[in-house]
Amino acid sequence: MGRPPPGWAAAAVMNEPVALLLLRHLFPDWAITRGREGTWRAAGRTLISSSDLDGLLEMLTVADPDAARRAVRLLKERPSAAP
Repeated sequence: MGRPPPGWAAAAVMNEPVALLLLRHLFPDWAITRGREGTWRAAGRTLISSSDLDGLLEMLTVADPDAARRAVRLLKERPSAAP
């Protein structure tokens, strides 16, 4: 199964609100939040939490492999050229 490129999450931490919006778009069946103390959480079929975004993505991939595959496909899509 494909995974997001290593370190993409670390780059996204520079703009956490954008990373949060992207994750919510890529994993729509999960309620993804970032706590005041810095913990990332995803609530879906189970509750997942991690101190960093890369860890959360790894756990989401295990917990919901179908959603992870869809997310990778969406990230790989190239916009079509305008006519």
